[in-house]
Amino acid sequence: MLPEIPGIPENSPFYDFLNGICSPFPAPRKSEPKSLGSGFIISSDGYILTNAHVVETADEITVKLNDKREFVAEIVGTDRRTDIALLKIHATDLPKVTQGNPENLKVGEWVIAIGSPFGFEHSVTAGIVSAKGRSLAQENFVPFIQTDVAINPGNSGGPLFNMKGEVVGINSQIYSRTGGFMGLSFAIPINVATEIADQLKVSGKVNRGRIGVMIQEVTKELAESLVCRMGKVP
Repeated sequence: MLPEIPGIPENSPFYDFLNGICSPFPAPRKSEPKSLGSGFIISSDGYILTNAHVVETADEITVKLNDKREFVAEIVGTDRRTDIALLKIHATDLPKVTQGNPENLKVGEWVIAIGSPFGFEHSVTAGIVSAKGRSLAQENFVPFIQTDVAINPGNSGGPLFNMKGEVVGINSQIYSRTGGFMGLSFAIPINVATEIADQLKVSGKVNRGRIGVMIQEVTKELAESLVCRMGKVP
């Protein structure tokens, strides 16, 4: 029962009207959070490459193919440092991508990205290679391919193609102050991704050797400080 509205008698014509306004709304239904990403098939027996950040918090992964078939995928393994994840679906005779050689890419060459930005499936965007071997401040394990291809949320994990239709990279990151495309997109070279995938397929993890040194860029300030420490001020 609802509490009576103070100051308005029950026989007033406004009582039912205001009582209806003050009635509580039904409790909203709880919805399960969902995320969206892209990926591509690398073998006809159902192995799929995508980004680790696309699947890292997922309880269940559903893969939707171009022919509208859907499969529940299992995570074979992920590698956060390179942002690579290898998935497996139970299917055979699947069409797979043709892998190219990122080493043959040239700055200024046209490339194409396919993915599902903001949920718009099978969206294609095009641009050029802006730089190769680009390192980012938070990532030292990937020599990124920088492009100006429009990449937005939902494109992560999708393929980057050259003009021969060969996959040369996996779209992974964008530089943005707004959360949307600003002309700076970064792809993981496909040769790096496949090396990681091979290890994930065998053991589910990536083993790396360490030699106890760290490589960094020598800036003007760092060079001057080193010269001063040696007592050879120019």
